Amino acid sequence: MVAHIDGNESNGAPENLGLSCRSCNAKVAHVMKRAGIGRRTRQYNPRGGGAGSLARWMAAVMSMKGESDQMPVDAAVEMIHATPAADRSRFAREIWQLRREHGTAGGDKDEVPF
Repeated sequence: MVAHIDGNESNGAPENLGLSCRSCNAKVAHVMKRAGIGRRTRQYNPRGGGAGSLARWMAAVMSMKGESDQMPVDAAVEMIHATPAADRSRFAREIWQLRREHGTAGGDKDEVPF
């Protein structure tokens, strides 16, 4: 991952960037937050609105995982990243509702009909 040395994620100057594993980056971010150092930014992808429906979201996720050929993997990843967090949460709620209706909530993942 890209680590921001001064803790300010909006400072993309080359001298402020370094490499870090995900775990270490999260630990450092936690310490900096507790010390009141740095500044987090909201990350979003302005190129598109992401998946506009549960069907598009599932097509992207399944394509990314190699379980579908509905779209190229790079396009699926881009769509997933561009989908706002609120929409991702809504899709998760819809998926769990469907799983409950079909009796597959908590069951074996192979039983899920989608």
